[in-house]
Amino acid sequence: MPVKIAPPVSARERTQRMVVRALAWLRAAQFALWLWLPVLDGPGRYPPQVFVCYVLAALWSALFFGAGIRQHALTPPWLTADVVLAVGYAVLVSRSYPAVEAASITNWVIPPLCGVAVTAAIYAGRLRAVAVGVVVGAWLVGAWPATRTPSVQELFSNAAMMALFAGVAGVTGTLLLRAAREADEAADRAVDAERKEAAATARDAERDHQFTQLHDTVLHTLEGIARGRFDNDPEGARSRCSLDAEFLRGLITSGTDGVPAELGAALSRMVRDHPDRVTLKRVNTVFDRLPPDLPPGVVEALTGAAREALNNVAEHARTDEAWLTASAEEGAGVRVTVVDRGVGFDPGAAPMGLGVNHSILKRVADAGGRATVTGAPGEGTIVEMTWTP
Repeated sequence: MPVKIAPPVSARERTQRMVVRALAWLRAAQFALWLWLPVLDGPGRYPPQVFVCYVLAALWSALFFGAGIRQHALTPPWLTADVVLAVGYAVLVSRSYPAVEAASITNWVIPPLCGVAVTAAIYAGRLRAVAVGVVVGAWLVGAWPATRTPSVQELFSNAAMMALFAGVAGVTGTLLLRAAREADEAADRAVDAERKEAAATARDAERDHQFTQLHDTVLHTLEGIARGRFDNDPEGARSRCSLDAEFLRGLITSGTDGVPAELGAALSRMVRDHPDRVTLKRVNTVFDRLPPDLPPGVVEALTGAAREALNNVAEHARTDEAWLTASAEEGAGVRVTVVDRGVGFDPGAAPMGLGVNHSILKRVADAGGRATVTGAPGEGTIVEMTWTP
């Protein structure tokens, strides 16, 4: 059964979700503030329309924020309805109270009106000032009879509180959403930079791979011709050039030298097609219980390194015979060894050449394995390569 992976959530979307949920909890708390008054004073103290409007406004707020949480935002149509309904109950409920109580805490509309103003200040965009002004104006109109009572100061202080809270919320919400947008833009730039870096790394790796292949085949042939190794063997030179031409043709058309994934077959083919078979007349091969499921990149690396080791035997060992062995190792690993009984070399006399360092040691290391080259004057050379998963 395929597993569906959810797309990544942007910082702006996460911030939107957080703000909507925070406003929902704020509105719920604002409605809950009034519940203790009917319990304390008794329900008969307030006109029926006060309770009816309270229930309807609370249900609307639940519907309003339920939609906002599902959509992860509060859209203009919903905001407009929220403001319009707030205007209605601000006037109707406030006028239902005695004038002396209209602007007091006994009027339940004060906290929810503050919540409506805060929500509009965050989400109403360019109309936020208009929306907040309409809410505050509705409060003043509804509770205006309080101006003829000692509660007049509460009337205007509540209006100022609504405007102040809305202003602070509008600035804070704008800064939060702007920071989230900038974080998303920075993340997009970072992803784009990583993508470009990965593409550049892939190009460098492909260039390095092609260089290694060219060094082990075409360059090796050209060096042999330049050094006169084929002066008395024009047929051998033609054969080598023909093989290298086929390799270049395959490199141009497919980008690979067609190494099969099965190591034994790959090594056998490499020995059969090795361009130095004229000089290296005999390569003894022994393959023992090789694992059949090695990664293609490992097969290619081991085969290429073994080919370069045979190149070095033909060019430097002054012998026409070599031994190529490959066997399974513990833990599904493998060991490949190339041995000759030629003139050998003195490890302390000179550093390893480009072919050994790049085409054997580095190539095997890049595939996750390890290669060593050992030898002594007059005792031949041993190239040993190992890989374990």
